[in-house]
Amino acid sequence: LLAPPAAHRSAPASGAVLPEDRRTPAPPQAPRVGDFLRPATTLPVDATCDDVREVLAAADAPSGVVGVDADNRPQWSVDRTRFLVTITGPYGHALHAKRSAARLADKPHLIEAGASALEFLELVTDADWGRTGDDVVVVDASGHCLGVVLVTEVVRGVVEAKVEEAVTLSPLTRLPGSEAAARDVERRIASGEQFVAAWLDVDAFKSVNDNAGFAAGDDLIRALGETLADLSRRLPRMRVSHVGGDDFLIVCDVDEIGTVAAALLDTRWSAEGMPVTVSLATLVCGSGTIPSYRDASRLLAPLKKRAKAVPGSSWVLSRPGSDRVEVLRGIGRDVAVSRSA
Repeated sequence: LLAPPAAHRSAPASGAVLPEDRRTPAPPQAPRVGDFLRPATTLPVDATCDDVREVLAAADAPSGVVGVDADNRPQWSVDRTRFLVTITGPYGHALHAKRSAARLADKPHLIEAGASALEFLELVTDADWGRTGDDVVVVDASGHCLGVVLVTEVVRGVVEAKVEEAVTLSPLTRLPGSEAAARDVERRIASGEQFVAAWLDVDAFKSVNDNAGFAAGDDLIRALGETLADLSRRLPRMRVSHVGGDDFLIVCDVDEIGTVAAALLDTRWSAEGMPVTVSLATLVCGSGTIPSYRDASRLLAPLKKRAKAVPGSSWVLSRPGSDRVEVLRGIGRDVAVSRSA
């Protein structure tokens, strides 16, 4: 009720099915610890070694046991292999059987359920080398035990996520495809943010390939991709996608587009000594002024044509619902930076 009206128009109601033009491919989700959660085998914190041995000797024996206090907060953990080696060794049973299991236990590795899988792996690798295979106890914000995760499952999940992410990257620029820009635009629309959607295109790129060769054209695209990737590292709110060929999509905050345009248009691009110009079409989207990524892409198409009609490296800008197109850069502008692709 307290949210701005624009946010209500943009954000779908809970449980609502988005219309076809609002659907975007599901993002490759970064694995979270909670995705790998298993039930924990727990015993009271004052359990004896015999209690632990009986649990570990069961037919469906767990890989470890967690000792919890009366509030279900983990106090110690036992690794199955190390515990059984100790308890079944010479005099092991006689020395430990009736005594507290805590004497053979370790301080538990703890992590919150919302942590990322990469944070989990950092926790494990920072631990003692002898404990890198131990179960990690998952807790909530209050420190209560929620379950455990196995290191092998998390490693497998991270590898699968990285492979899935790599499939979406352009083999030429190593930039993500249009899905990344689509997700970012939809997120900004849903939260009622102001943002800029931009389309970068090389002028007469076919002529570049025909006259300088495909290798020179590839080098030019790589150079553009490197420049955009560097910008996205410097500008924390900027997202860039390589749509294919010589087309790139950019999503950024309004106060970032000037830096982006300067980096792209103040550069003398060339391919094997052949001068090359670029066109930048930008759509400034205010809160609640555009309903979807599909609409943004539809409005950018004629803007790109308008930019390409301006001689030289050009920059045009417009807003949803307006017929006015501002030509901010074009032929006759001095360029300061030299760059060969």
